[in-house]
Amino acid sequence: MSIDTDFHSHVSRSSARQMAQSAQEKGLRVLGLSEHVFQMSEARSTLEHMALEGPLLTFPSYIEEVRAAGQDLPVEVRLGMEVDFIPGKNELIQALLHSYAWDFLIGSVHEVDGVYFESDNNWGREEGEALWLRYFALLREAVSNGYFSLVSHPVRMRSRNPFIPSTLDEELERLAAEATRCNIALEINGYDVLSYPSLVRRLARACALHQTPISVGSDAHNPRQIAQAHPQTEAILREAGITKVRIWKQQMAEEYCF
Repeated sequence: MSIDTDFHSHVSRSSARQMAQSAQEKGLRVLGLSEHVFQMSEARSTLEHMALEGPLLTFPSYIEEVRAAGQDLPVEVRLGMEVDFIPGKNELIQALLHSYAWDFLIGSVHEVDGVYFESDNNWGREEGEALWLRYFALLREAVSNGYFSLVSHPVRMRSRNPFIPSTLDEELERLAAEATRCNIALEINGYDVLSYPSLVRRLARACALHQTPISVGSDAHNPRQIAQAHPQTEAILREAGITKVRIWKQQMAEEYCF
């Protein structure tokens, strides 16, 4: 059996229905849709500094679209949200979500103390290494926050920051150990697998060492990206000795072997 779920994908550049149809075409059993919280009009006053990736949605319209997406399809669609973890704003952000029946919530760090590291890159080695360490500290905070089902893309700092600290493996192990302690999954992210697979391998080894729950998500922003790195992800996980993937329904964890 192969990995037949994808629990990180977006709808703002296409539609929930198109994403579900692509999941069906690629043989997935369950698709977790997880639009960014900053794409919701109700969250813009809190997250107006985050660049939009498509038209604004509302929570009710998004939820209705996701709930309808899998109708008449053999793929089950589950409702999620990718939620920014930002010290000083987390209570405001999370308060927006309380009224809705999510299947899963992804905690993500996209900025470090005001630095949006996926677009900014004006730093040298010392500052770059410090950003990595601060990033890992925030990821551990997101894990221990207790609000999320999983924490996403733990090596995404590499997107613009090549100054990897010599303590990377220790940091990955600290994160994996904390995730295990809190029973929160860490994500093997398809974009990261395609972009910097050697770092994802190191993440997988840390998770295997600490028996950390694993989530697999493509981070698809259009239908063709659904399950975009599943074969490579499966190979990395098997290499590390990991054969289980965690998914969620009504925020209850399920696991299956692949």
